[in-house]
Amino acid sequence: MANSLTIERRNKLAQILISEGSVKVGKIAEMFAVSTETIRKDLIYLDKKGIATKGHGGAIASGNILAIEQPLARKNTEYLETKDKIAQIAAQLIPEKGVVILDTGSTVQCVAKALVMKSRLTIISNAINIVQPLSGTDNDIFLVGGKFRPSSLATVGMWGVNAFQSINADIVFLGSDGLKHRNGPCTASYEEAEIKSAMVKSARLRVVVSDSTKFSSSGLFQFCDWSDIDYFITDPGIPEDELKKMENLTEVIIID
Repeated sequence: MANSLTIERRNKLAQILISEGSVKVGKIAEMFAVSTETIRKDLIYLDKKGIATKGHGGAIASGNILAIEQPLARKNTEYLETKDKIAQIAAQLIPEKGVVILDTGSTVQCVAKALVMKSRLTIISNAINIVQPLSGTDNDIFLVGGKFRPSSLATVGMWGVNAFQSINADIVFLGSDGLKHRNGPCTASYEEAEIKSAMVKSARLRVVVSDSTKFSSSGLFQFCDWSDIDYFITDPGIPEDELKKMENLTEVIIID
């Protein structure tokens, strides 16, 4: 299993690939202060994930760009009607006076908006955009600190991981990046994978909310297995083969 430094380097390498379109082994090895053989292994890994196409002396980015983190502002404008329907179903799972953890992401943000009319909940999140619409509600809101990531408007790092490890929540709502051919929900950031994993372990009921377009690509870092998830809420566009696989591992709820 790759260690944390390897995972972080591969994440950064993937970001460079998408940003620049191609990389050269020698230049990247010098940038990361590692051997060219190490970078070749990294590129082989990214090639297998569908993120890079390895060639002589380097690699080019594949068309699988959804495996790399997309700006939240862009996500917030896509498939809003579908995400709102998913959120309405998700909100029905919350117990009265429940303790709720909300992950970052555009679909989870829709879940947060669906809770505006609820009261007497304890809501905990590491994302500014998640707690903002809930600020004027009759709920107790906790924002977990850490290193701020502008791309997701969320905090990451051991402060947040330790905070979530100390929480005993009734339910957690998690977002996910690319789901194609993966054995669990994913994220494009290693740091966010750490904190999402802590969220999963902190809640009695674990729910992933995601529209079916996430099955068009494969995410970089899997933060738990589908067997760790109690409900997966999505739309009817989920591929049939993926649906059959997931139904053996968790309860799938498909919106109308």
